[in-house]
Amino acid sequence: MPTNSKTLELNGKQYPLAGLLSEMVLAADDLSKNAHLPPETALPADTDLSDEDYNKVYSQIRAFGIFPREVLDIFASAFAAKHLPNLAAALRRLSPTTQPRAMTATIHIFSLLPEPKRQPYVRKFLQNNDASKGLGNIIADAFVRGLTWGIPKGFDAHCTLIINVLFWSDPKMGDDGKAAVDKDLRKKLEEALIATMEREDVKALDRRDRVDIERLRGLLKPVEMMPASYYLDSTRGYLEGQVDVCGGDSVDPDRMCAEEGVSFCSRCKTVKYCGTACQNWHWKHGHKAHCFPTTY
Repeated sequence: MPTNSKTLELNGKQYPLAGLLSEMVLAADDLSKNAHLPPETALPADTDLSDEDYNKVYSQIRAFGIFPREVLDIFASAFAAKHLPNLAAALRRLSPTTQPRAMTATIHIFSLLPEPKRQPYVRKFLQNNDASKGLGNIIADAFVRGLTWGIPKGFDAHCTLIINVLFWSDPKMGDDGKAAVDKDLRKKLEEALIATMEREDVKALDRRDRVDIERLRGLLKPVEMMPASYYLDSTRGYLEGQVDVCGGDSVDPDRMCAEEGVSFCSRCKTVKYCGTACQNWHWKHGHKAHCFPTTY
């Protein structure tokens, strides 16, 4: 998330980051509603997304392409903080056989969020066992079933999401305690990955657009070979060590903090600070547009 600028240039004009907050919150709410994620707008059993709703979801996803990363990061914080619980609940209730379009769109939306290392709300959500329970199996099973959005790059994005769930969720949620994806499903996933890498449209991609397909297949091997959950536990510990720093540490060369974070922001509980000075600075230089309370 940006922490080093008070304003953002958009279409030749300067906008305060916090001033974009209401628009991105509205965009997050609209996407959630269009995808029928809230329980009050949930699709009836065995009813898939209509053409109208499907087009609304993907028109909005395509529209995000015009925004710079800083704006999309505000959207991601708003969506992850407010709507990830409903997204997870939707994945648990959707049927991959009778509602494949809705399930595919929901997983696609999840994949749009930045990786947990960079997006603290996604990180917080996946680290909460109650919040993330079962998601590894659901998302991996969708890949095995071929429920990946209809472009070759979609396979790689789907694999990135599975990797993030494996790295940040508790491995003990799986049936053998090695990963958040069950043992038999991991085997099917590996077979699906091999088949995907043999697809001509995937082979034609630039390597950077298929790297996580290969990466996911590669990380499944040490999961199986190493005892218990050693591989994923050690990986998660390493990643947590990289993010457990003061929020005052930014890319601004005039404002660096090398201290360890010791206390969370009391509102969002996603960013740590070494003290009040760094917390006040970060609030004025970006965090205000990313600070939301959560239910997880």
